[in-house]
Amino acid sequence: METKHVAMWMDGELLCARYADNLFMTLDVAKACVEARIFFSAGESYPLLIDMTGIKSITTDARAYMASVGAIYVKAGALITRSAISRTIGNIFLKIDRPPVPVKLFTSEKKARMWLKQFVAEPVAVNA
Repeated sequence: METKHVAMWMDGELLCARYADNLFMTLDVAKACVEARIFFSAGESYPLLIDMTGIKSITTDARAYMASVGAIYVKAGALITRSAISRTIGNIFLKIDRPPVPVKLFTSEKKARMWLKQFVAEPVAVNA
């Protein structure tokens, strides 16, 4: 699924998202992204891999929204940051907004995926 602000896809048990390049995230943009994610995931909770390198700036209201309503149906979030701007945004998000689910910053997508694996639901063993 792709909107003008974010692209989303499933990769196994991970929900992946990549924000558009040079994105100025306002509250309205944040609401549209969360609404699209909830629609795409059909109300199921997943570990979320987020490439936030395209975010150019984010408003205080948008950050607060992402940390609260944006955490709905998210088991954990791995934020990919590769620039000073995205790393700063990610650190502010973690320290000031404090999302209610585990969230961690990564520069390596491979390490982010490894960390998220702990939040993938294990199949329930049935005794035969």
